[in-house]
Amino acid sequence: MIKSAPIRLFFTACLYGGLALAIAILALTARILIAFEGDAFLPVECGLVFGAAVHRTDDPGPGITRRTSTAARLVHEGMVDRLIFTGGRGAASNESEAAVMRGVAMRRGVDPAIITLEEEATSTWENLVYARPLVADCASIVGISDHYHLARIQYLAQLQGWGKLPVYPADTPPNDAFTIRSVAREVAAMLYYMVVAPG
Repeated sequence: MIKSAPIRLFFTACLYGGLALAIAILALTARILIAFEGDAFLPVECGLVFGAAVHRTDDPGPGITRRTSTAARLVHEGMVDRLIFTGGRGAASNESEAAVMRGVAMRRGVDPAIITLEEEATSTWENLVYARPLVADCASIVGISDHYHLARIQYLAQLQGWGKLPVYPADTPPNDAFTIRSVAREVAAMLYYMVVAPG
């Protein structure tokens, strides 16, 4: 009887811990899905466009193409005046994500004079850290990325003291299978930041 009490306590703790984790996962999933539509009021002065994968040939991956094409459209429609592309260079590429995004934007008719690059960041956290001085003189800002990424952008911006950063989703979402995998990764990433917030 004496030995069984610690065992019962252990299993009870595991049960409640598992329930708490399940509730947290469900809540974060709901938060990510709710953010899919974005919450930006346009027009704004500055669009902060978050980087994504660059292929080994320095060609833009689908994420960069989606995000940058949306930013270019907003510029042409007079909804955004300036663009800040944020993203460093991956191990497999010669050009930074930001530089590749600039190329995509220019091919879509965006004037390079309105583009600023942030080429050091290797994570969403760093995107926000390194881009912050570049948007200091912006009267209004919108974060532009894929729909599954928007909740994490807003959460990390709040952790860093940006306040509520308005966000806008890329026009063309990825396919359902990719979106499901991405949402799962976003849940894991947000859980990580909730437990171990970078300093």
